[in-house]
Amino acid sequence: MDFPERFDRRKHILSKVKKPCRYIGGEWGIDLSVDWEDPKKVKLCLAFPDTYEVGMSYLGFQILFDQARRIPHVSVDRCYCPWLDMEQELRRANLPLTGINSEKPLCEFDVVGFTLQYELTYTNILTMLELGGIPLKSCDRSNSDPLVIAGGPGALCPEPLGDFFDVFCLGDGEILLPELLDVVKETKNDRLAAMEELRKRQGFYVPLLEEAPFEEGITYKRRVVPNLDEAFTPTSMLVPLSGIVHDRAAVEVFRGCTRGCRFCQAGMIYRPLRERSPKNVVEIAKKILKATGWEELGLVSLASCDYSGLNEVIDAISPFLEEKNVTLSLPSLRMDAFSIELAQNLKAVSRSGLTFAPEAGTQRLRDVINKGVTEEDIKKTFEEVARRGWEGVKLYFMMGLPTEKEEDLEGIIEVAKEAMNRGKGFKKRLKVNVSVAGFVPKPHTPFQWEPQASMEYLNQAGRWLKGQAKKGGFKLSYHDPEQTFLEGVVARGDRSVGAAIEEAWKMGARFDGWSECFDLGTWMKAFEAVGVDPYQYANRARDMEEVLPWDHIDVGISKDFLRRERAKALAGKLTVDCRGGKCNACGWETRGCPVVERVSDRS
Repeated sequence: MDFPERFDRRKHILSKVKKPCRYIGGEWGIDLSVDWEDPKKVKLCLAFPDTYEVGMSYLGFQILFDQARRIPHVSVDRCYCPWLDMEQELRRANLPLTGINSEKPLCEFDVVGFTLQYELTYTNILTMLELGGIPLKSCDRSNSDPLVIAGGPGALCPEPLGDFFDVFCLGDGEILLPELLDVVKETKNDRLAAMEELRKRQGFYVPLLEEAPFEEGITYKRRVVPNLDEAFTPTSMLVPLSGIVHDRAAVEVFRGCTRGCRFCQAGMIYRPLRERSPKNVVEIAKKILKATGWEELGLVSLASCDYSGLNEVIDAISPFLEEKNVTLSLPSLRMDAFSIELAQNLKAVSRSGLTFAPEAGTQRLRDVINKGVTEEDIKKTFEEVARRGWEGVKLYFMMGLPTEKEEDLEGIIEVAKEAMNRGKGFKKRLKVNVSVAGFVPKPHTPFQWEPQASMEYLNQAGRWLKGQAKKGGFKLSYHDPEQTFLEGVVARGDRSVGAAIEEAWKMGARFDGWSECFDLGTWMKAFEAVGVDPYQYANRARDMEEVLPWDHIDVGISKDFLRRERAKALAGKLTVDCRGGKCNACGWETRGCPVVERVSDRS
């Protein structure tokens, strides 16, 4: 293939790697005329610690890139983690990791900002820092080094990476990133001054200037966009040069969730729920589609079928989509007739099957996790799927949930069989694929105190489920319990776990979320080398009064609410979605919760 002139220096490397399109940039929508030598501009590189096709699929990354490039005093580029072959070639040629379009080494930027989406990408961060010429630890950096920042859900549980980042951005990037860039502009070439100024402001946590363990009562508060209609919204997106995980235009219809699933970290840390108006959604979607030429539009959120303006948006935008031959898709479906009827009208949804997440196999355990799905919902959903002519379903479950018993695992098999058998009344047998993940107790959730199921248990449960599925005539896969174990260690880790991350990286750990790269043996050697017992982080029950490594981060949810929800979980009691009218006093009721305001208006 022909490479752009600016890649003459690396042409011999790009021809040796499997997917050179990951590294050449120049996508549709990029401005290649940016002046990277202007000393008045703050130079920002947004870094995603996974492959190009994963990072380009993340809507938050696209939003921040478009926002940053519209700020007059900012020049912005991107960088993704090089795959193993590219890392090897860069090292052989003694070439640095650079911004994908500027060809500028990471160490020459003013700010390098990482997105923390998944704990098993953390060793990739160290790869990118080292290849980019940046000292790994904040304490070793000088004024000639960039300010290394992090945002995303991982920033709300920051301690495992506390030594490696200068600043953690707590909350919505649309309000935090511009403010941070303004501070950097005013304190150019003085990292310490920038950090000292940011630590005074809500939404920024500067580990180097704080002392752990933290005094009781010291908290760093998350900041949120109060109104999505008033927040920055991209009117275009970068269109990739090659296939990515989610290859489509996307519009966020709401942020947050009120369903209260007790296992779900995102449902807790992204509160309060804020909806974008249907009129705004339609306008944004049209602008993005016109600017990009994508043939699929995704309406995204944690639970898009819960969007109150969904029907209004579909009615308003359908003529435009038909004219442009664009299909509409939703990333998540509820187990009810409304979702299936909706899917029936979405051309982008494959006729081969629909995807649902019952999460647990019995009603008792679904009540424990507050899933809000009944046996009747499940039966009616499968019957409706078959009646409307779908060929099959994919079902997501978890194993190792708190209070799980043998009958709960058996229930997974029974639900799958129920799906297969519901088609008989329509002279067909639904194809069923089941995916089972090991449960990881996450910070800022009601289950943050719970022990994680052991690798031995998850292996045994997974093998048993797979054997039963084979007998039942359907496919079942389960997530590697060793990866689940490591995720649990890192998710609830402190600074000591950070030492193990660095040691594992030095021993060769890379792309730990990819099964073909993951090696638990390397990690166990690393834990032993730094004197960390990983089982104490993953498999130990926490005392309810214990100071947790993330207690100094205030996400808006009160600890009293989490304790109450844990108690209700163990009692098998449900908590009703507060959008129904009753506030559950999660902590946001005193901070301007839009849902509380709407309930007040109704009354």
